[in-house]
Order: sequence, then C-alpha cells, then structure tokens
Amino acid sequence: MSLSVEQINKFNEDGYLIFDTQLPESSLDAISERLKPYWGHEGAKFEGAPYADFNRLQDAWRVDNDIKSIAIAPPILAVLQALYGRKPKPFQTLNFYKGTEQKIHSDSIHFNSEPFGLMCGVWVAFEDIGMEQGPLMYYPGSHKLPEMNFETMGLEPNYAYYPQYEAYLEQLVQDRQMQPAYGLMNKGQALVWAANLLHGGSKQTNKTLTRQSQVTHYYLDGAKPWRPGHSKDQRAYFTPEWLPYEQPKQHWRDRFLGWFKQ
Repeated sequence: MSLSVEQINKFNEDGYLIFDTQLPESSLDAISERLKPYWGHEGAKFEGAPYADFNRLQDAWRVDNDIKSIAIAPPILAVLQALYGRKPKPFQTLNFYKGTEQKIHSDSIHFNSEPFGLMCGVWVAFEDIGMEQGPLMYYPGSHKLPEMNFETMGLEPNYAYYPQYEAYLEQLVQDRQMQPAYGLMNKGQALVWAANLLHGGSKQTNKTLTRQSQVTHYYLDGAKPWRPGHSKDQRAYFTPEWLPYEQPKQHWRDRFLGWFKQ
C-alpha cells in the first residue's frame, strides 16, 4: 500500500491523515461482538488487560489476536513507514465503546521521545462515525507548535498538574482562534496523527450511540521513549512492551501480504 505525494504533504501540513485500512469488516465486527458483554458495565473485568473500565480497554492485544492483528496490519504499518521514513513499533492498544469527550491534549504529554516527534497514534473506526457520536476532534496544523509538556508550561512534571495542563491548552486554542476538525469516518477507515497534534473527544450529543474503535500508539525506529509525567528529577526513560510483528492468524497474514504488494 503506497501513499501519494499529496497525502504525505497533507500529513506534514495538517499533522493527520485519514486513510482506508483495507481491514476486513468481519474482523472488526468480531472484536465488537466479543467485547459486547463487557462494555457499559461499571466494575467489569477483562482478564489479561492491565486497565479496563466501562468504556476503555487497554492492551487487550495480549489476549485477543484480532486486536493485535489490527495493530500490526501491514497496510497501517506501510502508511506509517511512508509518512515517517522509519519502521513503526507498536506498543499500546486502546479499545473504546463510546465517545470519550476527552479534553484537548497531545500524546507527547504521555509518551514523548528523543528526538521529539517520533511517536504517533492510529485510530481505526469499527463503525461509521457521525457528529452525534462524539467523534475525534483535532486542530489541523497544531503539531507545528513548540513542544509543550509540564516543564515548558512552568508546571512540576507530575500528573497531579494535568488539569492545569488541559486548561493551558484550552486557553491556547482560544487565544489563537484555532478551528477544530472532526473525525467523521467510515467503518474501516483510520486516522493517523502526529505526537504533537492537539486533539480530544467532541461532545456526544446522543448518549445512546456507540463509537467503537481501536487506537494503537507507535514509536518510530530511532526514538528514545520517555514519560513527561514521571520525570520529576530527570527524564523518565522507559522501554515499552513492543507488540511482536508476527501475524497470529494465517488467513490474516496472507490477505495482508497481498494488500501490501499493491
């Protein structure tokens, strides 16, 4: 799977790109069906996941092969390789049931890198996404802003100051009169965003609707990962739990290899 010069230029200019993953809808549906009994229940436990609540499931790739297959799907990896010119290295998955209405942030506040910017996220829609579902909200071009973390804002590097970080970004958006765009996407499409792109979850106006999706976070080859929120005395470097690249199911591998050659 290849990208056009126009697509690469758009990503460099806007900080994000929407593309067709070519993932089989049956595989997306299979994940949604397996997670159906779990979603929406406070206190629900998902065996094998390090964190789970009624709307969010972290790192279920450890126990679900289809979730893992999406994270390492060759069409997605090929897009990231084309955009960054470096090998992408997946290290975290998040599955969602409904919109989050999460406040504006950039992923670099959670997962930063040396050199700066060698990290990205890919959001895959498991269903068609409209405005009532609370789609992703992002600010085109905001990835070009200077690096912003706790220290650059004059805050102690501690998640206790995360509300002040959010307030800082909200004020920044207002002062610069930045206009949001929304992830109105079709089932099977994906949105890749740069680490420094300001984004969040828009208001969900119809609470009965779902917004089922999967996010995978990636570092790019050559990055030295660190966490701003854990860097009180010095930068807290860490080694992520990398997802292995081997496809867990033969039929997925054969299908993806065929797409990759296109």
